[in-house]
Amino acid sequence: MIKNIVMGDLTIDLKQDAGSVTYTFKGNVGDAFKHAEVPRVKSEKITLDLAGITNFNSCGVREWVFLIRDLGNLGDLRFTNCSIAMVDQFNMVPESIGKGTVQTFFAPYVCETHGDQEQILGMATDGNDLVRGEAPHRKCGQCGSDLIFDAMPDSYFLFLTPPSGKLYKAS
Repeated sequence: MIKNIVMGDLTIDLKQDAGSVTYTFKGNVGDAFKHAEVPRVKSEKITLDLAGITNFNSCGVREWVFLIRDLGNLGDLRFTNCSIAMVDQFNMVPESIGKGTVQTFFAPYVCETHGDQEQILGMATDGNDLVRGEAPHRKCGQCGSDLIFDAMPDSYFLFLTPPSGKLYKAS
C-alpha cells in the first residue's frame, strides 16, 4: 500500500510492506500538520524517514509529539536520515523521539575550500565516536581534505543520550 498525504507544504508518503511501514516526511511541520490525519499503521517495524523535514513551528511540535506517542505504541519506531532541523527538534524537545530510536542523522560539516556539507552519521557506522561525544571524521567528497564539524558536539549530539543514560543505537 502506498499513500500520499498533503498538509500545506508538508507531504507524507506512506509505504507498507509485510512487517514494516515507512513514513517519509518532506517539508515544514507547521500549522497545517494535523496528527489525527496521519494514518496509524500497526507494524513490527515503523520507520520514519526524516531527511526532508526543513522546519518546525510551535503548533507543528505539539502535533508531532502526539503522532510520535501514538506510533510508538504500534511497533518498533525507528528514525532514519534525520535532517539537521529534525536533530535540532530532538535536542529541544526530547518527547519528539518518544519510544523511538535514531538510526541515522545528518550533521553539519564544512570544507575550507568547498563550504557547507551535510554528512550522514549513525550508530552502526560512527558509534565509537558518538559514544565518546565526538564528531566522526569526514573528508570532502570534492577535494579530499578533512571536514570541520560545524557545531558544538556536546549540544548537537545531546539527543543521543536520553535521561535514562542509555544510548540510542541502530538495530
